[in-house]
Amino acid sequence: MPELPEVEVVRLFLNANLIGKTISALEIITPKSFIGNKKEIINQKIIKTSRLGKQLSLHLENNLILLFHLKMTGQIIIGSSVLGHPTPKEDKSLLPNKSTRLFFTFSDGSKLFFNDQRKFGWVKLLSQNELLESQKNLGLDILDPKFSSNYLFKQLQKTSRPIKITLLDQSKFAGIGNIYANDALFLAKINPSTPSIKININQASIIHRFLIKIMLESIKNGGSTAKDNKYLHPDGSTGQHQFSFQVYQRQNQACLFCQTPIKRINLGGRGTFYCPKCQK
Repeated sequence: MPELPEVEVVRLFLNANLIGKTISALEIITPKSFIGNKKEIINQKIIKTSRLGKQLSLHLENNLILLFHLKMTGQIIIGSSVLGHPTPKEDKSLLPNKSTRLFFTFSDGSKLFFNDQRKFGWVKLLSQNELLESQKNLGLDILDPKFSSNYLFKQLQKTSRPIKITLLDQSKFAGIGNIYANDALFLAKINPSTPSIKININQASIIHRFLIKIMLESIKNGGSTAKDNKYLHPDGSTGQHQFSFQVYQRQNQACLFCQTPIKRINLGGRGTFYCPKCQK
């Protein structure tokens, strides 16, 4: 699933390439992937982009918002010459392909495709008030100036769940996913099974610092593209942060600090990676 850095990279690309474009048509291939009256977006200009956690918004000149959630396998692709989701070698058809759920056409003839293999993602057309209502249960965005070490500490003190599980709770921290929770805890030398309530203020400050650090590094690296190539930039290129993983998906490989083999366990149904020596 694309996490905060991946969605922010997509937002930055769209901000540079879509602002000022006018939507001339919307083709909905999978009805459940679009919620709203598509007639309300026709001939509307995109005036800005925004993001909260893993959700991306395109703001229209009529004050409506197209809210995108990529969920597990969603992609936003610009241009039909990009394949998007990997297709079988014998099927080199261009977009739209079998994973395309809907696509927008702009007045200059360019297109934006929303692809989603597993059909969990969606696009919603909302008013300003509906957007606020839709996102009211999300916690602070990790890159929000209000996201402080003190805020992190106070949220952790509310639960005895393992710290790794709490960091993935979007109602507390919007945007943290499995990749960055694993690596931030490793850099902070905190065992992922540690009860959240046992994290002290100094430890919370260290976790906070490394969360911000790796999020910004990942954005600079274009996000993380796994071997399945499900996460792509809107131009079809891939991210590079996967080459900077600290412990995530490095089971049995040597710890970058002490050479101890990285272990993998399950916490809350998610694969969890840690160094048993550095993160006692």
